[in-house]
Amino acid sequence: GESIGAQLESIGNRVAVATAAGHARVVLASVPAAAPGEITVPLHARTGNAWLYLSGDVAWDPEALERVAESLGRLIDVAVERERVSERAAESEASRRAEVAKTAILHAISHDLRSPLTAITTAGSALAIGAVTDAERAELIEVIESESARLAKLVDDLLDLSRIESGAVSPQADWCDLHDVVASAAAHASGEHPIEFELPGDLPLVRADAAQLERVFSNLIENAVKFSPAGAPVRISGGSSSGRVAVRVADRGTGIPRRYRAQVFEPFFRGRGQAGAGSGLGLAICRGFVEANGGRIVLQTGRDTGTSFTVSFPVARQPADASDTVTVVT
Repeated sequence: GESIGAQLESIGNRVAVATAAGHARVVLASVPAAAPGEITVPLHARTGNAWLYLSGDVAWDPEALERVAESLGRLIDVAVERERVSERAAESEASRRAEVAKTAILHAISHDLRSPLTAITTAGSALAIGAVTDAERAELIEVIESESARLAKLVDDLLDLSRIESGAVSPQADWCDLHDVVASAAAHASGEHPIEFELPGDLPLVRADAAQLERVFSNLIENAVKFSPAGAPVRISGGSSSGRVAVRVADRGTGIPRRYRAQVFEPFFRGRGQAGAGSGLGLAICRGFVEANGGRIVLQTGRDTGTSFTVSFPVARQPADASDTVTVVT
């Protein structure tokens, strides 16, 4: 709904029309502070002190002003109460989200971090004993390396989420070619699924942090690979229209059940049919980085039709010489 300020402005405009005043405004204040040429009328609001300011070459009827004051007082009470209800709802939602995040972080610490640490410790102990074959030693070293990488990624994800949740993400905005950014992310994707790369090479540049966007598209492509049937391609497409440039990453999976769709961008959400798959942080980080860079991310999904995520940004006024200004992702 409208903010209390917008509602008071609307009330003032309606009063000006109804009374033929040159100008009318309504202000919540303890003490009136009229401008030259204004008269002040105290309003009978239960929720606090309020004043009506009127100006113009009008002969004011005291009785009419009193009736106006009573009516406006009731309107203001409704507007203020509506604002308070909205604020309480927002505070309640923020408290709920904080509690969910705290519970999820405790789960991550107790399970997600412990799992790779246990694997690393077990493999290290086996190597320390020394009674292993060369093949077993190589396998144990591979376990340590892969679990260490998994642990490092989880820690990075937790740090990124912490920065996003606290509003501490500071994009290093520069001219950015989404074709190059997405191509770099796709080049590092798992080779288990073919990538159908159909992104035009002449997309308008956007102002964004290229490293953060590559992280976004890496997560989206990784998700698409994870939830696609064996051998099914992941499709990357996009274009520009209506002043925005968009990139779409689509899988060929079973889709996201309706009951989960409102939660997919929540931290630690894992409800896409693979219990325990991943940390549940990827999409929350995607949304955080996209929005911090002034973009939008939209989910489209259907039963047995797959899932796609579309990331879009406003098209900025293009630089005079794009070849000298584009950030290259390496």
